[in-house]
Amino acid sequence: MDLAMRGKLVDQDPNDEPANVLLDKIKAEKDQLVKEKKIKSLPEITDDEKPFDIPDSWEWVRLGDVLDVRDGTHDTPKYVSEGVPLITAKNLRNGEIDFSNIKYISENDAIKINERSQVSEGDVLFAMIGTIGNPVLVRTRNNFSIKNVALLKQIAFLNMNFVCQYILGSTKLLMKNASGGNQKFISLKKINKLPFPLPPLSEQSRIVSKLEQLFTLIG
Repeated sequence: MDLAMRGKLVDQDPNDEPANVLLDKIKAEKDQLVKEKKIKSLPEITDDEKPFDIPDSWEWVRLGDVLDVRDGTHDTPKYVSEGVPLITAKNLRNGEIDFSNIKYISENDAIKINERSQVSEGDVLFAMIGTIGNPVLVRTRNNFSIKNVALLKQIAFLNMNFVCQYILGSTKLLMKNASGGNQKFISLKKINKLPFPLPPLSEQSRIVSKLEQLFTLIG
């Protein structure tokens, strides 16, 4: 995983469109969202914030530069015996959403939460509190809401499986930015500002394929 995020797991292809061109495309989409006041602009990442060297064809950005970063509710709605599942950190396990030990909320409460935190297929979820991380790539969209869970939504032109693998390999970085004592918590503001190594889009796909191959071998 460490090699993958440093650009050392697969070969670079000089024919790949470099990440700075990809970033320009994402920026055009993001600028429109900023204009609509759906997301905020972030300060440019500094050299001191870049944790390691990456290939020349990659770009260091902030997570919030290339993704729409949101979170679920931090309130505790009233639980009901039947209703809409409420996904919390404990339901994110081994890359999947575990519905076996779930609590339910009313349809009205779910609608309120999902006005800002609607989860769609292809989004990435990960725990913001307690055991921070445990990312899940949402492959099918069920009717549920989220609490104390970060939500990463694609703006454009990103392999979300690569994003999920990045979060999986960034536990130390997440914990370094977390606050609190026994119950660690990472804020939405800090998640937005996390450094993110952006490869060319084609290389993102090659990295994901190689990681899946390796995980199958060691699994």
